[in-house]
Amino acid sequence: MSLPEKIFGPAPKPLHLGISVSNLEESIKWYSETLGFTLAKRADLSAHLRIAIVEYQGFGIELIEVRGSEANPLAWRDPGAQHLRQGVVHFAFEVGDLEATANTLRESGAQFACELTTLKELGIRYFHIFDRDGNLLEFGQRL
Repeated sequence: MSLPEKIFGPAPKPLHLGISVSNLEESIKWYSETLGFTLAKRADLSAHLRIAIVEYQGFGIELIEVRGSEANPLAWRDPGAQHLRQGVVHFAFEVGDLEATANTLRESGAQFACELTTLKELGIRYFHIFDRDGNLLEFGQRL
């Protein structure tokens, strides 16, 4: 058995992605209305910490509101600037029809960080949008 199989099993699957947000209610609304996620769970863990998980087909985004948290200084900047800070800079969703996805997101009012781009070297075509806190989300299609 390979090391990845020992760690993840035969079919690895992401469980969820955690994002610190400025306003839990507004973030639930944005992920629901813009991307179609549904509220699955929520917890007020203390006066300073509230969490909600929104899901689509078993994949969750854990929205974490911590009172007094600070905005990422690179939020709302172009994707190149976002990558100047080490750590997680974006997450990506693979989609079947990139143009249709872009059109749907435009109709829902999403703010685009970059238009459709092709990186032949990496075998992908993609675009980025910002969530309501300026976090970078990528939508891509393999070439």
